[in-house]
Amino acid sequence: MTGALLFVAVLLLVGVILRLRVPLFRWLYIPASVIAGIVGLTLVQASGTLSRRLSSSASLPAGGGQLITAQAEQLDAILQSWTGVLGQWPSFLIAVVFAGMLLERKPVPIRDSISQVGRQGLMVWIIVLGQTALGLLATWLLVQPFYDVPNSVGMLIETGFAGGHGTAAAMGKVYASEVIDFDAGLDLGILMATCGLVYGVITGILWINLAIRWGWIAAPASTATGKRAEPATEMPIGHAKIGSETIDPLLLQIIWLALAVAVGMAIQSGVAVAAGTIDNVIGNRSGGSDEQQVLASRLSATAVLDFPLFIYTLFGGLIVRMALRWAGQERAVDRDTINRLTSTAMDVLVVAAITSLNLAAVASLIVPFSILFVFGAVWSGVCLLVIARVVLPPAYWFPLG
Repeated sequence: MTGALLFVAVLLLVGVILRLRVPLFRWLYIPASVIAGIVGLTLVQASGTLSRRLSSSASLPAGGGQLITAQAEQLDAILQSWTGVLGQWPSFLIAVVFAGMLLERKPVPIRDSISQVGRQGLMVWIIVLGQTALGLLATWLLVQPFYDVPNSVGMLIETGFAGGHGTAAAMGKVYASEVIDFDAGLDLGILMATCGLVYGVITGILWINLAIRWGWIAAPASTATGKRAEPATEMPIGHAKIGSETIDPLLLQIIWLALAVAVGMAIQSGVAVAAGTIDNVIGNRSGGSDEQQVLASRLSATAVLDFPLFIYTLFGGLIVRMALRWAGQERAVDRDTINRLTSTAMDVLVVAAITSLNLAAVASLIVPFSILFVFGAVWSGVCLLVIARVVLPPAYWFPLG
């Protein structure tokens, strides 16, 4: 655990340095966490490849060659053990991210929500539903005739494009559930999120430059004048909601977030107990043929109500916020600090998910993945250039799109 944590810290530091020093990364707006994850994945794969080649090589000298091989194997074993630990992090870290979603937000009146984000919300739903529909259609027509994959593989477009690494980590738990039983879903989702991010940034920069030239949007002041834009003012991590002589203000926000996660875990345990009770009351389903037993298992209350932890921590954050409001202490929650804490969890999640990516699982399904990626890329262009013009406000269709 300690070694894996230090490994992630070093990778993030390397990612920050590369992000600041390499102009291409700055131009593409690639997050340091993604760079760090790719560096980690490269190190892990290179270590394994080197270890296997040295072990199978017969041309190495007897003394020094054996020492080098042993050291390479030891390094590979250490990296593999760290990778194994990192592979377990995304499921918990995404629960932390979801716990902060409703914890750091004040409930907005429905009337205000509809009036403020009506068209934008409609556009998002069109994008998401289109990605889902096209993904399922492509899976049915082009993938399943040649590959034995579940229907839910079609959700990979929405997972990677509209979602991202957090959604991929969340969906990974869904894919690995007993109902779907598709362990490669996590790795494919993380890869789709990474490719979707890079594709979105590159094509976004392309479309923005073309839009300025074609008059769809005005050029930024820094571009028009040739002057460099002033850097954004540094913001504090948050605002103290309690005197530091009582408890550190940052620690107080960590406590609220931890409580939200704890409430979610408690709800999950309660639902599991209730589901088990329901199954016991209904009776033993172990009789019948193998097919009947599998069907009965999948239709049991335990299987149907077996939601990932992040679903429950989402409600946990809402419950903690409502409890604080009821106690008259809602102001004790600092939105900026909670947002920073969940962003930190997301950065670590991205590094852990990419570094522990199972390339063997991805390689065996690279053709279905490529088909879905192409469909997602084309649909993104259609949404921006065609649908956004109709759905979004005419004066701002391109920036919002």
